Amino acid sequence: MLSQSRNPLSNITYCIAMLLVALFTVYVTSCSQEEKAGPPKPRPRRTASGPAQEKKPKIDIHNTVAVIETVKGMIEVEFFADDAPQTVENFIKNARLGYYKNEPFHRVEPQTLIQAGSHMLRDTIPIETSDHKPVRGILVMAKETGATVADASEFFICLDTLELDSEFTMFGKVTKGFDVIDSIKQGDKILTVTLREKG
Repeated sequence: MLSQSRNPLSNITYCIAMLLVALFTVYVTSCSQEEKAGPPKPRPRRTASGPAQEKKPKIDIHNTVAVIETVKGMIEVEFFADDAPQTVENFIKNARLGYYKNEPFHRVEPQTLIQAGSHMLRDTIPIETSDHKPVRGILVMAKETGATVADASEFFICLDTLELDSEFTMFGKVTKGFDVIDSIKQGDKILTVTLREKG
């Protein structure tokens, strides 16, 4: 008795049909698992600026001292927070962002003033006037001659009583480091500015 051989074409058709059934089964199974798992969770994104930075706590400007570390030593400063709140907040913000780090005292007039600032910041802030006088140790925001706003970064420290010809913002005073401010030469750098609570 002769055995009948299957047609090769029908074998191929059979294999394709079984493959389609298997793929359909896998697809249906994966869909049901996705439904059980719930919607996909979003992936964390990296911004162009890198990982998210930790938010710094708010500082009480009335209870803050700035320590300006220079190549010649430390200068401690207390702020006139009631008389120049916007300027004090601006200075503190600049210090926290590191804008004064490694910046030089680019203007030094012996027995008159020493001036520094940040090349990273070119902006202005309103002038805040008060009854303070530009005497030895007072911090003053710089401004262009005749300007009605102050530079947001440039400040100077009085080495003696100054005659200022217009309104300036006086926002703090040196409490320690008078020998340091007297020793500063043009080009001497601010290494860093740190902030701490009074006391």
